[in-house]
Amino acid sequence: MIQTEHKKWARLIFNPFIRHLLKSNFNSLYLVNDFPEIKKSTGLIITPNHFSWWDGFIIDFISRKFTHRKVHIMMLEEQLKKYWFFKKVGAYSINLSNPRSIAKTIQYSREILRSPENFLVIYPQGEIQSIHTETLIVKEGLKKIIEKSESEIYILPTAIKFEYGDKKNPDIVARFGHLIKADAVVKDFSFFRNEFRLNVKTLKDFTDFTTCRNILK
Repeated sequence: MIQTEHKKWARLIFNPFIRHLLKSNFNSLYLVNDFPEIKKSTGLIITPNHFSWWDGFIIDFISRKFTHRKVHIMMLEEQLKKYWFFKKVGAYSINLSNPRSIAKTIQYSREILRSPENFLVIYPQGEIQSIHTETLIVKEGLKKIIEKSESEIYILPTAIKFEYGDKKNPDIVARFGHLIKADAVVKDFSFFRNEFRLNVKTLKDFTDFTTCRNILK
């Protein structure tokens, strides 16, 4: 597997580049609700829905607004080999066709979570799916990572969609779900699956953007 190699020089390039990229292609980035309060001493996993090529850029931008932890984003190994720069800003790999590599990725993810200075971004769907899919796939890889953890970990389902209106560029709209203790997910993964799907559905049906906050200014 490919481990992350955080470099300050890479972040100095990446952060303004992503801001420019988002502002050039989207009108706004609306938050439906507030990022929850999370104790600094606990582990954190953010689990966004996976619906577009933009997902990693968007969740990186959002998370930097609300946490000073160091991001670690799980990414398909074939893609990370192609876009090697991403490992310099927090990406690490998983090879779904290699069981030994999967085991290494799971162990590496656990090591990351041992430090509250870090957080993980994992896409539980494992593949791109339209937000309008009737029943979203939610795979159990997340459970493998947290089931043997010795530290307190919280999981934050996050839903993102694009909204097209009367302007040239679409809006990005994001919503945070309920903060979930990892213990509850290990005991009953269907609880997390339902919460993840409910948050996506709630965002999909959401239309009152007058109550939202734009963080892409």
